[in-house]
Amino acid sequence: MKLHMLSGSLGTGIVVGGYIYQVARLVRTHRAEGVSGMAYLLWAVASGLLLVHAMGMQSVVFTVLMISQIICCVLIAALATNIPAVRAARRSRRQYAAERAGPP
Repeated sequence: MKLHMLSGSLGTGIVVGGYIYQVARLVRTHRAEGVSGMAYLLWAVASGLLLVHAMGMQSVVFTVLMISQIICCVLIAALATNIPAVRAARRSRRQYAAERAGPP
């Protein structure tokens, strides 16, 4: 295996491992403080564009990396926005804003 293929494969493994850790943490703790679902969705879109580029280059490592990034970004965004504590916090912020605004 050539050095650039080895380093690409290792880099892909590190990225995928980082995403797996983030997903496992969200599932285990049911807490999403500091996780922006919109940022992860934006990264998924960017990864989709890079996937088209990787496929055009016919780079297997880069293609696998982009596919895994898209899947993990969408999964993290979904988990971050569907955790009950996140929904409750958003609901309480809306209620607070409505109470501050006063009656219509």
